[in-house]
Amino acid sequence: MSRQSVTESEYELMKVLWEADEPMAFGDILKAVSDKNWARNTVGTMLSRLCDKGAAGFEKRGKANFYYAVLKKKDYNMGETKSFLSRLYNGSVGSLVASLYENKEISQEEIENLRKIIGSDK
Repeated sequence: MSRQSVTESEYELMKVLWEADEPMAFGDILKAVSDKNWARNTVGTMLSRLCDKGAAGFEKRGKANFYYAVLKKKDYNMGETKSFLSRLYNGSVGSLVASLYENKEISQEEIENLRKIIGSDK
């Protein structure tokens, strides 16, 4: 599954599915995104598309569909990160960090955390 295949709106539904401990009934998903003011049909269409793309799945329980994430959040995030780095920084993490540092967008505490993370790989 490619990163571009999940739209921003579909991503909002994926966040709901990622947070769920078990497959969710359609009505529960509607409640979880009620702040979006999306029509019932819109949510249904987006869930159907996510299933077609392989990002989500569903199981039938009687007449109801219960939806769950197939695409793991960690995998999605890594794909997004790689795409971002590739597009803006030619795939270079160093260039990203340098840009953040030069523009004072990274704190000394964050720099120390990065050192610890990198140092823990040794």
